[in-house]
Amino acid sequence: MKRSDIKNLYKIFLIILFLLSINIFPQGQSGKISGVVIDASTKEPLIGANVLIEGTNFGAATNVDGKFVILNISPGTYNISASMIGYSKTTLKSVEVYIDRTTQLSFGLNDEALQMEQVVVVATKPPVIKDQTATAQHIDDRQIKVAPIEGLRGALELGAGFQKDQKGNFLVRGSGSNELNFQINGVEQMSSNTSAPGTFGSEKADNSWKYDVNPLGVKQLQLITGGFSAEYGNAQAGVVKVVLKDGAPKFTGEVRVEYRPSGQYHYGDYIYSKNNWEWQKWGTIDKWIEKKDQILRELTFETRYEWLKTSNPVLYNQLADEEIKWAYDLWIKNHEPSDNNVLGVYDYTQYSYQRYLFGFGGPLGSDPNLLKFYISGEYKRNPTRLPTPEKVQTGQNYILNVTYQPGNGHKFKVMGSYQSYIGGIWSGSSDIRWSGLAFTPPGVSTKYLVTIDPVREEQTIAQTFNWVYAISPESFAELTLTHQQEKYELPYKYLAGYGLEVDRADSSKDPSGTVLRDGSWWEKDVFRAPFSFSTNYYQDSRTENFGLKFDYTNQITFNQLLKAGIQVQYWDMFNNGVNSSYQANSFIARNGFADSYYAYPVSLGFYLQDRFEFEGIIANVGLRAEAYNYQTQIPEDPFNYLYPGTEGSGVVGNPNTVPSETRYTLLPRLGVSFPIGESTAFRIQYGHFASMPIFSEALSKRTASGWSGLADGNLKAKKTITYEFGLQQQLSDIHRLDLVLYFNDRFDQTGTITLASATGSRTSGAPIFDENNNPLYFINSFANNRFGSTFGFETIFETFAFKEWSYRLSYSISQTTSGNFGSNIKLPENARDLSTRNVAREDLAGWDRTHNFRALVQYFIDSDGGFELFGIKPFSNSVFSLTYTAQSGLPFTYITEFDLIDVFNNRRYPLESMVDFSFNKDILIDNIKIVLGIRIMNLFENKWLTPFATRDDINLWIDKGITMDMPGSDPTRFSYLVAPYRAYLNIPRQIFFTFGVGF
Repeated sequence: MKRSDIKNLYKIFLIILFLLSINIFPQGQSGKISGVVIDASTKEPLIGANVLIEGTNFGAATNVDGKFVILNISPGTYNISASMIGYSKTTLKSVEVYIDRTTQLSFGLNDEALQMEQVVVVATKPPVIKDQTATAQHIDDRQIKVAPIEGLRGALELGAGFQKDQKGNFLVRGSGSNELNFQINGVEQMSSNTSAPGTFGSEKADNSWKYDVNPLGVKQLQLITGGFSAEYGNAQAGVVKVVLKDGAPKFTGEVRVEYRPSGQYHYGDYIYSKNNWEWQKWGTIDKWIEKKDQILRELTFETRYEWLKTSNPVLYNQLADEEIKWAYDLWIKNHEPSDNNVLGVYDYTQYSYQRYLFGFGGPLGSDPNLLKFYISGEYKRNPTRLPTPEKVQTGQNYILNVTYQPGNGHKFKVMGSYQSYIGGIWSGSSDIRWSGLAFTPPGVSTKYLVTIDPVREEQTIAQTFNWVYAISPESFAELTLTHQQEKYELPYKYLAGYGLEVDRADSSKDPSGTVLRDGSWWEKDVFRAPFSFSTNYYQDSRTENFGLKFDYTNQITFNQLLKAGIQVQYWDMFNNGVNSSYQANSFIARNGFADSYYAYPVSLGFYLQDRFEFEGIIANVGLRAEAYNYQTQIPEDPFNYLYPGTEGSGVVGNPNTVPSETRYTLLPRLGVSFPIGESTAFRIQYGHFASMPIFSEALSKRTASGWSGLADGNLKAKKTITYEFGLQQQLSDIHRLDLVLYFNDRFDQTGTITLASATGSRTSGAPIFDENNNPLYFINSFANNRFGSTFGFETIFETFAFKEWSYRLSYSISQTTSGNFGSNIKLPENARDLSTRNVAREDLAGWDRTHNFRALVQYFIDSDGGFELFGIKPFSNSVFSLTYTAQSGLPFTYITEFDLIDVFNNRRYPLESMVDFSFNKDILIDNIKIVLGIRIMNLFENKWLTPFATRDDINLWIDKGITMDMPGSDPTRFSYLVAPYRAYLNIPRQIFFTFGVGF
């Protein structure tokens, strides 16, 4: 059967399966409750006692030892009761269940003859998490809603183990980007195309936009920065698990609106300030009159009116003055911000931030446990900090969750999502370098040609069906089918410029031109001139992903839980992209770079996980097997691969290809916790983790007058071995300390390599030659030639039980290194007179941050709390929240005449710190809740120095303390002219206002 036939049958099956559920996502991860029921007087176990989770159909009966286990419980807070004939009922209130954790309970029932009334006890949190075998953090919906963070992505930065890079992607304990397994209700959020078009692997900005799920729809969040169980794959660094709300037994909902006023959100002067160098030089008519003769020559005025110069000098001078005034007026029109500026120059400070959120859910029908739903959505308009073609970045996410429990052990869940993002390739990050006007410096500024980059449009639609079948009280099976459809587009757009006659204004008599002709007034050494005919990039990328996951869980004994599963993923991928060319066809592009591929990757994962829970030891032992094949064609001879385009080297090349190989890997994992009493627990963790290389590294084929890039579809999996030793210690009735020592050893990481080929790109530089004196040009490729490691210590001090104050302080000190081995160039056997050396070098990684500190402090005031003023308690039902961030600056290289020539990353930028604050208050009117809030980001206006892009700027800062916003002794310095606003990378103080209504 053909691949296309299999794909079509799978699609038909999904269509039938999802006929009643369009656009859905899968079942969330669950927790477990176990415990014992005893006679309160005799301490003897009670056999056959009933334990029930109130408001649900979940429960269990105790065994001969009085013990019980309840599996597959959705995370949340419950009331749990125990009862038995002849005994009074006992209820534990506010029992918390966490993702992948065991909540242990103990019930003591009193003889009914001695106590007739029901006993109600508020559950207490354990001082240490006995079954924690790796570093993890749980954040519930209450904390997420009131923390001073913008969205769910902000919650990731609350722990010292997570850092965000300059492009807005997340790193975990020194890892690279794209090494995080981010799951929403058990389904991984994947971006199949993380690269900019035609750039051969260069990441675009804000690839983590999918992580911003509406917090109103989130029940619980788990952040794992240590090792994780064998159930989870395709990640080297960490796992984020988001569990969504299912819907309550009664109908509830909430709507919120968040607003930030318009304004300038970067440091320094307004980018289009009239005080800037170009406006001082060209911004007034007298400056043009001073250069009258030069300007008239550039406008070809003297040539056009040479006959008039001698015959009528008065009229000639009058026309010359009019021509100067016309050119000046058009220059102003081309450079002054306005909504109809043909070059895209606009007032970027005029737009306000707006965010709309909603969440509704409840039962469908009279039985609150039979059929229920929850739907949440978010629409956000976020103006870019700097001028960009999109002006305002728009994000949307909508998720529907429907749960059906007909009884007889069956539970069905269909979930759907729609996510979209409109932004830029090089904008979207909070870092000023990736907020717009990219690559300036060292490149010239595009602030007077904002439209040169296209607007990026991404969309993901997902459907999932989940079926859980309780085979017995001790076992259940779970089947999940998923389908995700991704679309990523960068459409070409026509640009006005002086390169085309229809747009070029040559003189005051030109009837149609809108852009002033070429001339010194464009200052092309500093600013990009409007000569392009179209936007600078084009991309059309479409991916369909089909997934099947089956899990089986069996509580073999009270102390042993066995879990096994298999997961299959299939992708249908198409990508076509062009960089710096207005011709969309990949193989006839005469300038710039083009990238095109079709591929049908497939991956398979199988795991076996055994969990042992005893009084003095809890162990997770697992083995995961993974395999993948990119299902693409590999050149039989990469040194002479057929190039079908134009203007190549002239060599036809070898058209033969071979199928890509299947890669296999085995990943053992072990985590052990040693509880000592109720207040101490040691843990050790060891594990092998792997991830597939990103698709562009395995599939890209880039052309530029020959092959300029050929990816490697036979890349091996990237691997990390982690070691962790941890200690939990109760310090008081409410405080806990967690100490962690860890080491992550990374190998087979993906790096770049150069091939010398007869069909390589003629634009790659001077060729080398083979034995027959034929030129060999260079092709970029990828190889598993990088390695690295992180050694670190992390400490967490937190409250585990609180009524008013809640805080979590985390600090890490670590060092991350990165290096490569082998030769950086591969030559064919017939290459002439060129030798290569195999080298290995490891240095401090450019993304290393030695010190990281994060603090979240929250103060909760209940309905009777706070001071009273004239009979009113203004701060009742309120929460004050504050976060503090401090981290080492990034390393950089500074070489003096006294240093060795191979010194690398020997200096650091200054410490980066910031305080964010929020205040939220609920006003209760009958059954209606009104939410008022204020969120202040960067409360004290801390400034983070932007890493410098040029050696001259580094030297000026180190030697004289001069940053890019300072003229120093040379006010015509390039960096100062083009980008003084980039001196500090972070966002100045922002104030957000929130209003909401709930019921």
